[in-house]
Amino acid sequence: MYFGKDTTARTGKKSEKIVLRLMRPYLLKGHQLYMDNYYNSVTLSQKLVDLKTHTTGTLRSNRKDNPKDIIKKKLKKNQHVWERKNKVYVSKWVDKRPVLMVTTSVHPRLIEIQNRFQQRKIKPAEVAEYNQHMSGVDRADQMISYYSSPRKSIRWYKKVMFHLLDVAYGTHFLFSKNTAKPIVISCFSERN
Repeated sequence: MYFGKDTTARTGKKSEKIVLRLMRPYLLKGHQLYMDNYYNSVTLSQKLVDLKTHTTGTLRSNRKDNPKDIIKKKLKKNQHVWERKNKVYVSKWVDKRPVLMVTTSVHPRLIEIQNRFQQRKIKPAEVAEYNQHMSGVDRADQMISYYSSPRKSIRWYKKVMFHLLDVAYGTHFLFSKNTAKPIVISCFSERN
């Protein structure tokens, strides 16, 4: 969504400002924040850890403050490298494709985990923690992409409306599937 032109301050990115504004009541309390790559950056993670809020999340490779050595490093499958910048760890791991992570709460290292099929796998600790806590959000985004009602529109509010309809339909479907008596929503009224 369009955030609007910021005429008051020129420091920091808008996505960082959004996160800091939303987290304001929870800062300085020792919370843990999990973010996807849209909001995450090394700079934001450093600001949050200075405010006693740890972060873990995926990272886009084109962020300005990323360590160049990690980004440019060519890795083979299951290789893992990391670098520390102040209190922030940035790591790269290759599974099916390269995965960039940023964390302030977990020291990057390879650990053995058990997947849902009871198979043992080697993964970085930061990836395992992120998957444990972000799976619901990522799964919802995945499901919406399968059954989306895409509409090309110039107006941003129409896109938001269709996205909200997708989410509402998905939640209604899950609710009616998991309850004994499904709720039927009708847009038409009966006339006598």
